[in-house]
Amino acid sequence: MAVVPIAQLQYARRYPFSQQGKNTIKQLAPNMEQLSEGVFQRASELVVAALTLSGKQQQAFISNHLKQRELSYEEFLVQDVIAFPIAKILLSFQRQTQGNERFAGLMGDLTFEYLVNEKEKLTNFLDLAQGLKLRVDLRQEDHIQKIAIPLTQYISFPLRDAQLHLVNQRVERGFIILDINAACRWLAEVAHAQILASLPVDTKGLPPLFEEKASLLQQQLRDIQATQAKAAVMGIVNLQAFPPCMDKLYSELHAGVNLPHMARFDLATFLVNIEMPQPDIIALFAKAPNYDERTTRYHVDNISGKTSGKKYSAPSCAKVREHGLCISRTCNVMHPLQFYTRETNPSTREQKTEEKDAPGAKE
Repeated sequence: MAVVPIAQLQYARRYPFSQQGKNTIKQLAPNMEQLSEGVFQRASELVVAALTLSGKQQQAFISNHLKQRELSYEEFLVQDVIAFPIAKILLSFQRQTQGNERFAGLMGDLTFEYLVNEKEKLTNFLDLAQGLKLRVDLRQEDHIQKIAIPLTQYISFPLRDAQLHLVNQRVERGFIILDINAACRWLAEVAHAQILASLPVDTKGLPPLFEEKASLLQQQLRDIQATQAKAAVMGIVNLQAFPPCMDKLYSELHAGVNLPHMARFDLATFLVNIEMPQPDIIALFAKAPNYDERTTRYHVDNISGKTSGKKYSAPSCAKVREHGLCISRTCNVMHPLQFYTRETNPSTREQKTEEKDAPGAKE
């Protein structure tokens, strides 16, 4: 790899999507066949942070990232700079539209925090805007620098922050007038939009190692999301008591897997029959790649009997097998609800514990 000045690496780490960041990555010219484990680890951490952390947890992640902005350890900086495009590749293997949005959102929020914490805030704002080929003008008002952005350019990017919506802005002669902090927020939204537009990236022709790393990351994401799902509804329904077939469908749907129709129907009827609250069922199905709230609510209302007047029964084990969804032959029940009832019954659990601890019991 080429030798790159520390200051240039630090800038590329803060703004890897910028033209200077892209040029630095090209200058480093990483060998895709020989990327270090550290690069893949940093890339995976970035994807995991985007896809699994809550708002407060992401803020902690961003704060920790900012604390390292003055680090001058070359190997660390190089790994972090290269990790950004590698993270986009690993994310693209996941084929999650919602995941792309969350990743771009995290990078946008990170960009804002870096911009407003720069020692030379205005200079860095102008440099980054210029690198992104944006027109921004300076205006002096009562000895305070204001940023003027052409109206057509301003509204050409989707804005997540309601405070940036056009109705809340001051418009003069075709320009939006912003103070530096609001301008930094707008520029972060531009970064979000451009990163989102760049996803997914083409994964064809990459070394096999990338698919292997993406597969490991996918399993890690599913494990984390399944744990989060179980923690979220613990006390309302007992997810630990789900039969293997329903546990698998629940975890996959929560991870954004596109389940076939019968799998969704079987899971929905099961959840309705164990009395999971309807908002929780709809929130779960919102994870599906092709989620449509109106259609989902219609089907859940119909299955629960709210609109049809008759609640659908959960499928028997025979039906689950017929649908190709049975994954265990050791449940010793004829119906998934039997399994759930058995596992949620305290006396049944105590009996199973006694049987296990009995003299001569098989390990």
